[in-house]
Amino acid sequence: MRLEDLAVRNVLARPEGNKRNVDDGSYKGITTFAELAERDSQFSDDGKRVVLNIKVEIEDDEGEMVDLYIAPNYSWSKKGKMIKLLEKLDCLPAPGESIDLDDLVGIPVQVIVENVEKDGEVYSNIVSIKRDKTEKVKKKPKPTKEAIRKKALAKAAEERINASEKLFSNDSTDLDLDDEEEFDEVQLDDEDDIDLDDI
Repeated sequence: MRLEDLAVRNVLARPEGNKRNVDDGSYKGITTFAELAERDSQFSDDGKRVVLNIKVEIEDDEGEMVDLYIAPNYSWSKKGKMIKLLEKLDCLPAPGESIDLDDLVGIPVQVIVENVEKDGEVYSNIVSIKRDKTEKVKKKPKPTKEAIRKKALAKAAEERINASEKLFSNDSTDLDLDDEEEFDEVQLDDEDDIDLDDI
């Protein structure tokens, strides 16, 4: 859901159900979102911590899609959960290298889920995650040379059209007909025959 979607509605509509739980067990899924986010923390001086927040979409036993999250603290410590998570996803960059957050999206995964109760609410937590190597990652196909050529031709044609429109969009007020140019008047007698082929 985006802010623009809500602004168009101009109302707040609460859905009938917002299922965020699944039974304990193992599920196949796919990562659909990754971001660095700030969370409250009792253990830091400023009361905040940064996490690598990854959303995983899984299918429950009823065929319904459920979004779960895994959010280890942002830390490059060898014993940290973030490094272990990146290793299990086969996405851990080499020392001195980096990884784009977009590379963490679209990864087929196998997760183990356990439910915990907190303040009277039941939450489904991902306690283990690893890349599902039996599933192939769907990557965008690379454009062919012909597709690149067609795109370049279309762009060049659009630029020519824009230039032509700009050239011809000047109205007649821009033209100064009283300038030093003279125009000859031509008078035709009614008897003169005009052959259009001679023009």
